[in-house]
Amino acid sequence: MRSDLQLNEEQYRDIWVWVDENMSFRPHCRRGHDFFPWKPFEIPVRHVVYGFENMKKEHADVMDDLIDQAFLNVTKEGQRIYALDWQHDGYLYDPRQFRKEPHYWFPGYYPDGDYYFHIDEYLQFGYLSHPWRQEVWIFGDALIEEFQRIYSQLGWDLLYEFDPS
Repeated sequence: MRSDLQLNEEQYRDIWVWVDENMSFRPHCRRGHDFFPWKPFEIPVRHVVYGFENMKKEHADVMDDLIDQAFLNVTKEGQRIYALDWQHDGYLYDPRQFRKEPHYWFPGYYPDGDYYFHIDEYLQFGYLSHPWRQEVWIFGDALIEEFQRIYSQLGWDLLYEFDPS
């Protein structure tokens, strides 16, 4: 059954074209935090990368709530976020309504074998997770600020910062 949140074919194609063109997404199964000379994304704007291989159960237990709140803090009423799982269905949701609306399967924040991306509908900020590298890539100043505040509560390590200015 199709959820009202699920992207149609055109929306799905358009957001993935944007990801490919603007982030040079290169999926792979390599492990480790190798940033030079090769990275899975080429994000031309300010971004940070966190490693999550040291997360413990108590961190995972609070992960959804902390990240949901971070998205609430950086969005306005009615603003929506793309939730993408590479090579699977994609969704466009309002973080203020998401917990209230029924859904069948939805990309989470912890990449348990798939790439999960959460990108705002205006393409100004995003959360990109890489399962094999055990990394989360954050772009957009407001979202970066939110994660600078909470990453230690998630058991993450700051690995890399890029600021083109």
